[in-house]
Amino acid sequence: MNKENDFSGEQNCEASLIQNPGHTWFSKINSLFKTKSLRETIWDELEEALILSDVGVSIASDMIDKVKTDVKSRAIHDPSEVFDIVKIQIKSMLANGVDYSSLIKSLQPSGANNPIVILFVGVNGVGKTTTLAKMAYLYIESGHNVIIGAADTFRAAAIDQIKIWGERLNVDVVAHSQGSDPSAVVFDTIEAAKARKKDVVLIDTAGRMHNSVNLMEELNKMSRVALKTGIVQPKTILVLDTSTGQNGLQQARAFLGSIGCDGIVLTKFDGSSRGGVILSVYTEFEMPVLYIGTGEQLQDLQVFDPNQFADDLFSEPS
Repeated sequence: MNKENDFSGEQNCEASLIQNPGHTWFSKINSLFKTKSLRETIWDELEEALILSDVGVSIASDMIDKVKTDVKSRAIHDPSEVFDIVKIQIKSMLANGVDYSSLIKSLQPSGANNPIVILFVGVNGVGKTTTLAKMAYLYIESGHNVIIGAADTFRAAAIDQIKIWGERLNVDVVAHSQGSDPSAVVFDTIEAAKARKKDVVLIDTAGRMHNSVNLMEELNKMSRVALKTGIVQPKTILVLDTSTGQNGLQQARAFLGSIGCDGIVLTKFDGSSRGGVILSVYTEFEMPVLYIGTGEQLQDLQVFDPNQFADDLFSEPS
């Protein structure tokens, strides 16, 4: 393995972040502006397209107001020029002043004696465990030594699943019996990481409903227990399923309000028609999207690049 490989995944930066641009959730917007003149109904049609893509109503309305103001002040009548303004507005919303280079670097381990610890959280079925495995793959490809903690102790199947991923990735998995204290798993995994000279600790947590106060507090306990091992503050990544749309936003509100997060991974982005939720995530929470999952394979996790992503949204069907 090559230690010089950058975990940021820049070797894949030329690839499209959206695998099927002809079927993206903004393909309808492309068609709205393929007219010879700027019809008045285009604003209502644009708002409808945005809302159906799960961009929030208030966000869609605010964006359209900004575009209309720009169009009017510049006396623009060419639909293609208006379309360019829409693209610029969306790029601005996605970039949101985030320094992605520094953000990805913050996920780099500083050494085996002080491993980086990442907790993966989210509700049931969003793809936490698969996302963890994909992240492990990225770290391994970059030459890092990974260990996994099976802190989803509520379901025996969850423990078995993470062990299978461990075998596939050829990494150690620390697991206790079903029903044991998840925080004990976190503690033992970190201690094992230090003893075995691992520099990355990835913790799989149980799916939990975002309105469960007790389970949210359990996540806070895991972070407190992790700190008792002498490591730096653990990172927490919230995994959201893009296809759940506005429900995903409700989940994000609860998680961010209860435990705080360092970033978001959006899963099931391949073929989703409701990916407009990403604009809502940025606008409402100012929370960076770190990665997007575009498939079920280990390689199907890409660093989120807002400029590349915005370009992909408006790509012509191939």
